[in-house]
Amino acid sequence: MKKIGHGKVNIYLASFIAIAIFVLCLRLTFRGSNIVRPSWVRGLYPFIVFLYVISLIFIHEFIHVIAASFFMPIRDISLHFKILVWEVRMAKPLKRNNYFFTALAPGFVLSLAGVILLLTFSSVSVKYFSALLFIIGFCSATGDVMLVLKALKFPKECYILDKGAEFDVLKEE
Repeated sequence: MKKIGHGKVNIYLASFIAIAIFVLCLRLTFRGSNIVRPSWVRGLYPFIVFLYVISLIFIHEFIHVIAASFFMPIRDISLHFKILVWEVRMAKPLKRNNYFFTALAPGFVLSLAGVILLLTFSSVSVKYFSALLFIIGFCSATGDVMLVLKALKFPKECYILDKGAEFDVLKEE
């Protein structure tokens, strides 16, 4: 296969955009709705939310692994720790549309799970953490969406080799 392109996301810009969206969503969700912070969470609130966010980041990356495993053996997928985040890398390239599925799966799954839980349960605690799940799922997909937008510029027949926050575009000779 011949390399025909490369895509990379500035992780600092993606993080800034994700944080801005996160703050906006928090304000819209908790100021304009009947979702309130559970009373038992008030003293430990920052620590509990921090642990929740860290666990969701790992779950987000694990969903990438699960999605990629539909298209390649699990031994060709690796999870790496890099500057306070995890990222998934693949040893073999994926077809472009399969890459899109793999890249966008975590944002879709986590956000959908948050909405379903929010609409299903009436508990204040479950509603609160479901709303956070939706917001974090939505915001954590920022870098993935930026990568997909860059990959859209390449032909449908190409292959994408995922390297975490960047990718190589390959075409069969």
